[in-house]
Amino acid sequence: MPGHVLVIPEVVLAAAAELEALAERLTAAASMATPATHVLPSGSEEVSALAAGFFNRAAATHETAIAHGIAELQHAAATLRAQAAEYVAHDAVHATSLGAVGASI
Repeated sequence: MPGHVLVIPEVVLAAAAELEALAERLTAAASMATPATHVLPSGSEEVSALAAGFFNRAAATHETAIAHGIAELQHAAATLRAQAAEYVAHDAVHATSLGAVGASI
């Protein structure tokens, strides 16, 4: 039927849980990788300092991107949970009104 959508709140909540689990795994992986991505200059000359600075700036950019991705996953999960709750609430209101119509017939 065109225009009809089947929503199963449990499936939506399971998807939200999977997104949160992914965010947690990314957080753990990022925290373990952070020390390895920052380097000290291998020597006291300018080239070593510049190379280390380059790698450390790249690591900071990577950390920012990971943090942004984690925040987006958490936001998507929260949005799914809110939408599922809203759907259940609206569905209950519609079920109540249909029950009232059925009782009056």
